[in-house]
Amino acid sequence: MAKWGMLIDITKCNACYSCFIACKDEYWDNDYPPYSAAQPRHGQFWMNLVKKEGGTYPHIRVSYMPIPCMQCDAAPCIKAAKDGAVYKRPDGIVIINPGKAVGQKQIVDACPYGAIFWNEDKQLPQKCTFCVQRLEEGKVPKCVQACPSKAMIFGDLDDPKSDVSKLLASGEAKAFHPEHSTKPRVYYIGLERVTKNFWQPVLYSEM
Repeated sequence: MAKWGMLIDITKCNACYSCFIACKDEYWDNDYPPYSAAQPRHGQFWMNLVKKEGGTYPHIRVSYMPIPCMQCDAAPCIKAAKDGAVYKRPDGIVIINPGKAVGQKQIVDACPYGAIFWNEDKQLPQKCTFCVQRLEEGKVPKCVQACPSKAMIFGDLDDPKSDVSKLLASGEAKAFHPEHSTKPRVYYIGLERVTKNFWQPVLYSEM
């Protein structure tokens, strides 16, 4: 069985928001039981995009960092959930069961990456699922398909011939906030563009 992972090249991201729009198109008003309930139209960013400005005028550099669920192997959300409401599949994808997780807002607070959102209407924590319903049809996640700059690489981490494994083997890719010790399955190239100086996420509501 594949062990899915993603690599995001920050140096190639130009903030076109195709990944965000593709995610919204896939999940808004669409249920994919037993993996996810429909994403609300506003207020959730399963593929978030944070902005980092560096330098001083007139030499300003702006970098953008897509942040999905990290699909952690040591996921804090699994530990925080009750009654098995959050679990990890054999392929490495972390799923919030939309039937069991109702009312469990502590799951949102458990994520150190801010990648889990609270659906007030459904009283449900929600997040990226790596588009598991598409993977089961032999497709890649919608965000990966939509990225025009090929900044997102998706594949089997256990397959040494996969593009994502080759890039990881090069030593260029790094985990975001390794101090959290969550063992994420999402890695980044060019992470220093965002983390070298003071890093603060800029959400859509704040831009």
